[in-house]
Order: sequence, then C-alpha cells, then structure tokens
Amino acid sequence: MDEEFLGTNWLLDTPEGVRLYHDVAVPFRERVGIVDVHTHHNLRQIVENKSFPNIWRVEVLEERKEYANCDHYIIQLAAKSPYFSQALARDPNISDYDKWMALSKVFPDLEGSHVHQWLHLDLKRVFGIEDLLSAKTGQKIWKAATKCLKQKEMLPQAILKTAGARIICTTDDPADDLTYHNMAKNIDGITFLPTFRPDAYYNVFDRSWRLKIEKICQLSGQDTTLKGLVEALKIRHTFFAKMGARASDHGLLEPYGLEVSQRRAERIFRQVYEEKEKFAIKSPETKEFISYMMHKFCEMNQEKGMVTQIHYGAVRNANEHLLRNWGVDVGGDVAGENVNIVENLKPLLSRFFSGKSDSQAHLVLYPMNQIFTHTNLALERAFPNVHSGFPWWHNDAPYVMEHYLLHIAGSCLLTSSAGPVGDGRKILSEGSRFEVFDRIICKAVGKLISTGQISYDGGVRAVKKLMYENQVRFFNLKEVLGR
Repeated sequence: MDEEFLGTNWLLDTPEGVRLYHDVAVPFRERVGIVDVHTHHNLRQIVENKSFPNIWRVEVLEERKEYANCDHYIIQLAAKSPYFSQALARDPNISDYDKWMALSKVFPDLEGSHVHQWLHLDLKRVFGIEDLLSAKTGQKIWKAATKCLKQKEMLPQAILKTAGARIICTTDDPADDLTYHNMAKNIDGITFLPTFRPDAYYNVFDRSWRLKIEKICQLSGQDTTLKGLVEALKIRHTFFAKMGARASDHGLLEPYGLEVSQRRAERIFRQVYEEKEKFAIKSPETKEFISYMMHKFCEMNQEKGMVTQIHYGAVRNANEHLLRNWGVDVGGDVAGENVNIVENLKPLLSRFFSGKSDSQAHLVLYPMNQIFTHTNLALERAFPNVHSGFPWWHNDAPYVMEHYLLHIAGSCLLTSSAGPVGDGRKILSEGSRFEVFDRIICKAVGKLISTGQISYDGGVRAVKKLMYENQVRFFNLKEVLGR
C-alpha cells in the first residue's frame, strides 16, 4: 500500500490538527470508547455472535433474512461501472466469491471517494490487510479475510469490543418486543439501547399505514381510533423508556411541527382509515397529521427526558427501478432540494425546545441536504435546546463534515453540536467510522487554531465535546456509562 494512503496523518493538513489527533483524540477515545447514538446494526446478529461467512457478506451485502443488511454506498458507486450492477450484487445465482471479484475489478475506479477509503480502512485496521482492492488482489484479499473471519477475535461482539464500543443505540419499530435487547444485557462491556422509530404510524400516505396501526393498537389493547393509536404508541414508548431508550428518531421529508387540533387530526385519521381518501406525501392533510403526531411524540419525550431526533429532506425510493425489483431501502433515496423548515417547525420548537425550563429535553436536527445547514444553525441560536446533528448518510464525506464544523464555528457554537453518529449497518466498520470522525474533528479544529481563531486549550475542549461529551450530556448517558 502506498505510504501516504491512509497513513499516520491522513486527512490531517495542519500541524495543529496532527497534534490534536495524536496527543488528544487518540488517548481520549481509548479512554472513553465509542458512544454511537444512531445505528442500524442488526442486534440479533450481535447477540447470536456467529462467524461471518465471508468478506462480501460482512462488507457489502448480507441477504440472509435474519441478518439482512447492505452497504448502499459501495453498491451504488460500484454500479456506476458497466461491469457491476445492483442486479449482479443481488442475484442469488451468482456466488459471493464471484460478486466480490466483480467488485474488485471496478473498485480502483472508486479512488478519491470516502467509500474507497472506508473499505480500505476496514481492511487495514480490522484484517491487517495492506493491499488495495483490485482485480489483481481480489482473490488474495478474499482468502486472507476468509481465514481471518474464522478466528474468535472476529466474532461480532469481539469486533465491537476491539473498536471500543461502549454504548450502541439501535433503531427499532415501536411494535418490536425488544427480545434481543433483553438478551444483549448479558454482553459484557457494551450497552445496547433501543431507539423509538415511529415513522410507519404517522405516514398516512403509505399503503401499509392502516395495517401498521391495526397491529400496534391490537398489541396494546386499544381501539383503532386516533385516541387509541396515540395511547398505543404511548404504551410502547413507556416500554422503550424502561428498556433504556434515550431518544426517538423521525425520518421526515419536511420537518413538520405545526399546531393542529385533535378534531382536525381525527377527521384525517378517519378519512384514511376508512379509505375514503388517499393523501399524497406532500398533501396538506399529510402535513397536518404528521404535525399532530410529532407534538404527541415530543410530549412523550419531554415526560421521559428523551431526545427527539429529526432527519429531514430525504426523498425516498426515487429510483423506481430499484424499488420495483428489490423493494425499499436498497439505496434509491436522494436528498431533496425544496424543504420548508422554519414555518413548519416554529410551533413545535416554541412549545418544547425554547429553553423556558430546565426540564425541557433536546432536539437534534439532521438535514439530508447540507444547503440547509445555515437554517439549522439559525434555529439552534434561537432555540437553546436545539442542536445541529453531525453530517451523515448523504453527507458523511470528509470535506462535507469539515465544512460543516467550520460553518458551525462561524455561525453558532462549535461545542453545541450533537456529535457524530455512525448510522452503521456494518459491525465491522464501527471503529473505522469513528476514526474518520475523530480525524475530521481534529482537522477542522486544528484549522481554527492555525488561523488564530481559537486557542489550543479551547481546541482541546472542543475536540472532547464533539467526540463524546455532548452525546453523553444531551442523551443523558452518564448513569449508563457509570454502571
């Protein structure tokens, strides 16, 4: 491997950034470990702790129903080549080895992308493999990784412990019985906490909405009315809180939070449930119903001291070919450009996150399109309990994360950011992702020091808050870490 590629100081471009990373960030991370408040890790796979079959399954695509997971990034970018495609990656008649070799052939074309860097960081840090993936090295890497994956040090729990994971928050449907969270309590050294993700129960534009609310109302012994739905979700929310949940998570096209009367919400509920009307994702009725429910969820979170996380601006399943052939969540989502933020959110923020009392919980806003960063920061300045979420998903390329941190420093308060989240689907990459986050934090803060905008001591404080301390404070995790 070329000496400079992923070398000792990769991503670091100032002496101050190098010093911060090696003298501050590395020993600090070794001491405090990783707190990841938003992941999509498969907890069943972690609890059952079985060996990964091969590197294709662990790095790219796992199709077994019980462990199903996918690195959309790799497949999307590789599919830009005429020698690789979604169809090839998902064809059950093609062996994992042949898929890996097809990926190896096109992977050199991904150089320069963060996807290329991340996969090689996994190879280097976890497997000890220095070769760059290509048609010439694909078979060699396959054999070396397969041999390595048979070792007990490469079981899912061991990988996470080696990475330094302390707290991992999963993403869970309110109807989930959280069986694997109960089982995960026996895993020494790592705490797994559920996150309440109720999107399916307010998405009245979705064809499956009616079946979803019938299921959760039946589960909680409630009538299928608006009042019954809210009560059912409240019962499940209380259960999640007892299981250690520290947050709810909401994926919205627009961050709706208008004041809507119960009477109006009931009318919309009946129209959809009785199949008298069908509403589009951007219809006024959809906007009003989601707004009503968001107020209810913030009430629940306020009562339990839980964080509300809203990530907005993702246009789901834009590629109808992918949706038609392989369903949702296969990488066909894009960042939207027309999102109404301030008018939609102002009533919700004024009610729950204004700072009028010490008992108010926190809101973290994650825009899927970074053109909305400045609006986020303006809201953060106006509402003390609002925080800007670290870039992820469409925005976790190193240069976007660096610009985001510098933007915060110039427009709001650097030490108020909610900190990085892995959004991980690959257990193998937990350590790699946080190494990238730590390096980018040191790069941005180092640049501020080098240009005289922040003292070195101030930079050290900022690095520690961004890496770890803000997450612990906002998500009320100090007690959990003290166990």
